[in-house]
Amino acid sequence: MRIEGGKREMLARLELKLGGTEPLSYQMTSSFHGALMELLPEYAAELHESRLHPYTQHLERRESGWYWVVTALNDLAVSEIMEKALRSLDEIRIRSHQLRIPILEREYRELSDREFSASFYQGEGGRYIGLQFVTPTAFKQNGRYLNFPDLRFMFLNLMNKYDAAISDSSMRDDEVLEQLLNGASLHRYELRSTVFSLEGVRIPAFLGKMVLKISGTQTMANFARMLFLFGSYSGIGIKTALGMGAIRVSEERKTGHEGGAAQAEHRKSFA
Repeated sequence: MRIEGGKREMLARLELKLGGTEPLSYQMTSSFHGALMELLPEYAAELHESRLHPYTQHLERRESGWYWVVTALNDLAVSEIMEKALRSLDEIRIRSHQLRIPILEREYRELSDREFSASFYQGEGGRYIGLQFVTPTAFKQNGRYLNFPDLRFMFLNLMNKYDAAISDSSMRDDEVLEQLLNGASLHRYELRSTVFSLEGVRIPAFLGKMVLKISGTQTMANFARMLFLFGSYSGIGIKTALGMGAIRVSEERKTGHEGGAAQAEHRKSFA
């Protein structure tokens, strides 16, 4: 595990509240992905060639309506996606459904490399971490879908996503992974199975909430919290660029009641 060294990258999230009268659904996320790629043709070609996905996007239903949530996992993605493509966007064109969806509100958040590192080096937070799987989540092994939150796949997936997006640092470490697994346990969960339809394929997945307890050293507890903080931007599991695997993270008291959000962010508005 190496998280020191040179400059790490900025993480960013843009939440767009959607208007219009046409009904939306989670299954339309691939169409929104297509709309995003149309907004950044040169960068999309680079992403296709590199097979890296330093961004995610998903649709999310809240009490006040539908939101399109887009994240960027390094400085280049922030520049190309947030600044150039989405900064002045006032509507989203979904050509496959012949829709023009107006943007009613927007909220932009950033997490700097210093704030991200502080979650590891300066924290002595609680041992209970709450996770909410906002969109259908799944993993894949040997060609088979796994629709249950296996802890080894969760930690390993987040390490790999970090290393793919942040080239100047390395989190993947088999010894650290084993220490995490020895200290982590499933404290409480409310999960249900579901499916995510993607271009005619029905992917078995899960939704819901869980609380992890992290035993062992404080260093391992801090590292686990930092991984999931990154996961709140990167998503977890497969197809995160196409709408799967969005998570929210909270720090929990021992009783399992939700505490304060385990992350510090700068909130900005795009004028």
